[in-house]
Amino acid sequence: MIPTKIRIALAVLALVGCRDKGPEMAQVYDVFPTLPMPPAASVVSREGSPEALKLTLRSSAKPAKVEAYYRQTLSKNGWRLVSDARDAEGAVVLLAQQNGPPLWVRIQSTKDSVGTMVELAGAVPTRPKAGKPAS
Repeated sequence: MIPTKIRIALAVLALVGCRDKGPEMAQVYDVFPTLPMPPAASVVSREGSPEALKLTLRSSAKPAKVEAYYRQTLSKNGWRLVSDARDAEGAVVLLAQQNGPPLWVRIQSTKDSVGTMVELAGAVPTRPKAGKPAS
C-alpha cells in the first residue's frame, strides 16, 4: 500500500513540474532602475508581465510624509513630476518621467490609518528595433 502512495505522490509531483509556466514577470531593476522607495517601506506584493510591473509597498510613515517625499524626489535628479492629483478614493496619484517610461505612484493611508500604502507602476523601457539595412 505504501509503495502505491509513493508512486501517486511522485506522479503528482512530475505533473506539477511539467505544467506550463506563465510568462515571466519584468525585473524590478529593468522597470525601476532608480527606484524611489518611501521611508520605512516593505514590499507587500509584486505583479506584472514581461513588459510592466506594479509593486505595492507599505510604509510606517504617515501619508503626508510619504507624499512630500515623492513630490521632492520626483522633482530632482532627472525626474519631472508631470501630474499630481487625487483619485476618487482620496489617494494621491503622481505621474513622473525620467529617461524612459513613466512612473505612476499612488499613495493612500492604510485602512487602520497607521501607515501608508504605496503602489509603484512602470514599464520596461522599449529598445529601438534594428532597422533593415538600406539596399
